[in-house]
Amino acid sequence: MQGLRPGRAVLGLDIGAGAVKVVELTRGGIRSCGLSLRLRAEDAARAAGHEAIRDALRQAAPRTRRAVVGLDVGEIIEHRFALPTDLPALELEEQVRLQAGQAAPFRLEEAAFDYIPETTGGRAQGYRMAIARAATVETLCRTVRLAGLSVAAVDVTAFAVQRALAEMTDRDVPLAVLDAGHRQSRLSVHLGGGTVFHHRQPFGCSALTGRLSSAYGLSEDDAKQSLADCALPDGAASRITKLFLKDLARHAARAIQLYLTSRRDAGPPEKMLLWGGAALVHGACKALRDELDLPVEAVSAPAALNGGDRARDFSPALFGAYALALNDHA
Repeated sequence: MQGLRPGRAVLGLDIGAGAVKVVELTRGGIRSCGLSLRLRAEDAARAAGHEAIRDALRQAAPRTRRAVVGLDVGEIIEHRFALPTDLPALELEEQVRLQAGQAAPFRLEEAAFDYIPETTGGRAQGYRMAIARAATVETLCRTVRLAGLSVAAVDVTAFAVQRALAEMTDRDVPLAVLDAGHRQSRLSVHLGGGTVFHHRQPFGCSALTGRLSSAYGLSEDDAKQSLADCALPDGAASRITKLFLKDLARHAARAIQLYLTSRRDAGPPEKMLLWGGAALVHGACKALRDELDLPVEAVSAPAALNGGDRARDFSPALFGAYALALNDHA
């Protein structure tokens, strides 16, 4: 991880189904940030998303236009492989292409891929590769350019978060990480600087906005905006939110049980970190603590205090963008 070494400022751009998050990172930490709701989530894959990026940029008013952009982990294929450590560079590249061709369920000509060496305790453990459709990457880059930014690099948001957390936490004990986003919740367990378990559930904040929409007779877009603005009256909204958080906690508990069943050698997690949109819902950490009997904290960027009140208030939702900016490859 390169951390804050780059001399130039860089933007981390996390384009989610429910919101666009942007963080501007300099040597001094977070200089600015922005979060723009995507009120037409069904259009999330369309180029029209550049308007949401522009809205987030208006909030952040960054000095740089260079961005490290995140791909969703659902858009890539992860492949691990081992090769001899003494291969000449040209042969290594050829072997990597062969690995990509074997792992991709589409033609190699249609693929965009990258790889990194993996180490544990300073010892080489092979390579990890991410493979995506080249058309997916190009569409993402085109959307970012339409918003007036240049693409410094394309990364996988979940991988960037894993690297950032490895620098912030104890690598020697299992750590549960729950990314509770708009459409999905992803629970992973990190150990030794890597991910030893991953589980995805199609349950996220859209379930909460859907329930609020039905209860108050609002469109889902209006319910989403009202929830963000804390503009819904107490009573039904409070009850619906508590039920949503209980469901979220139950999903997390089932995922933890799957981990314990499948990885008996790794031991139970000693702590859970929560990030994503659901981390902003009042009472989320408490609901998870009560269900899991586990310490639960909303993750925050170490440099968040430099970004003002907005960075502090929205830090758990901004963490993906922060992690992407940390990994400036340019």
